[in-house]
Amino acid sequence: MNPQPLNPQPSHIVHIDFDVRQERLLGTGHRLTALLDETSVAALPRHTRERFARIGALHVEPGTPYDAYDAAFEQMTGYVDEFSAELGPPSAVVGLSEAAVMPAARLREHLGLPGMRPREAELIRDKIRMKEAVRAAGVDVPRFQPAGPDMSAEQAERAVALMPDGIVLKPTSQCVSVGVRVFRDPSEFVSHVRDEGIGADHEIEEFLTGDLCHVDGLVRGGRLLFFSAATYLAPLHDVLNKGGLPLGSVSIEDRAQLGAIEKVTTTVLDAVKLEDGVFHLELFIRPDGRLTFLEIAGRPAGGGIPDAIRHAYGIDLVQEAVRICLGEAPCYDGPRTMLDSGTAASGWLWVLAPGEGDLKALRVEGSDRLPASVVESTVPRAGDVLAASDDRLAGTFAFIGDSAESVAADIQKVWTTYSVTYGPHDQQRPGT
Repeated sequence: MNPQPLNPQPSHIVHIDFDVRQERLLGTGHRLTALLDETSVAALPRHTRERFARIGALHVEPGTPYDAYDAAFEQMTGYVDEFSAELGPPSAVVGLSEAAVMPAARLREHLGLPGMRPREAELIRDKIRMKEAVRAAGVDVPRFQPAGPDMSAEQAERAVALMPDGIVLKPTSQCVSVGVRVFRDPSEFVSHVRDEGIGADHEIEEFLTGDLCHVDGLVRGGRLLFFSAATYLAPLHDVLNKGGLPLGSVSIEDRAQLGAIEKVTTTVLDAVKLEDGVFHLELFIRPDGRLTFLEIAGRPAGGGIPDAIRHAYGIDLVQEAVRICLGEAPCYDGPRTMLDSGTAASGWLWVLAPGEGDLKALRVEGSDRLPASVVESTVPRAGDVLAASDDRLAGTFAFIGDSAESVAADIQKVWTTYSVTYGPHDQQRPGT
């Protein structure tokens, strides 16, 4: 038997695309390093920066927010080799964002570490491959096909004949509606192909109507330990491109509908071979009641979803995702579904500042008249800067109520009575 060292060195953990909102999960007892793009490194608060033994600043190309880190993989391995010489070889790689899923998988394979590898990551990153796998498993998916620079106007005309209600053009590996174009008039898509063409690595799919839902949960060893489902207040693409719409969701309380969603969810997880992970799945509830798969991600949801779930149901999906990356057992041992948790309904709302660039909050109104269902809120004070690098959040709210209807009504109340008056943020020049 080999004797154990009396004073074992702390393990070396690599974080990719670290978000300061995850700082509460860093813990102690590890040597931490981070791989971040140069802009994110510059924006790190000093106290956060000091939590890491070393930080590698990656030079990434602008305009590719969710593929940029993967393109910088050689820079990552160079930094990790450098860090390892000082801190020892890494024992785990943590990557919780969409941008980090694939490079984290590649880095684990490069280092010979356990966890998600590129083959599994590709199924939950490539929208075409995931839909092919899910369709083969018997789940309803939109009509879709690959699209790229070689698509001709004649091919576009044949495609729109199969998708007469509209065409959605999207990159195969982006998220948060990045690069998405919606053509409600199919002839406009044909004109777009003829006049502008399509970039590499895109897909087209039919435009769907119905309620867009998100399903979030935890799967370990192929077993679904927890899941919740909610309906978006408005599609994210419309929120980001049309303006004047609320960003948030309200939980689904119909048990029969939730049972059908659970069945689809487990089938999708099997199809994309996600046996250990936190997932964020989106699907449509069609007007005829059909559940149609849209896409799935193998990481915690964005927006206010994780916080709302943590408050309402007692499971921290971000923490669970970290534990998976570290090879640790799950922390959660509560009810399997949201409706078994004792919480009747929940929801969340994010208020985004309009326009672009940093803004200053001049006046905040309505924060003193929030409904009793608001269990957590973050609002700016007059004079606070709403930074573009932090989504320019003008207010975040988590709700717990007696019914989905009452939560939706309270969200609408906050949306209409809460307001922030903005002014330009004049940055002070160095030396002045």
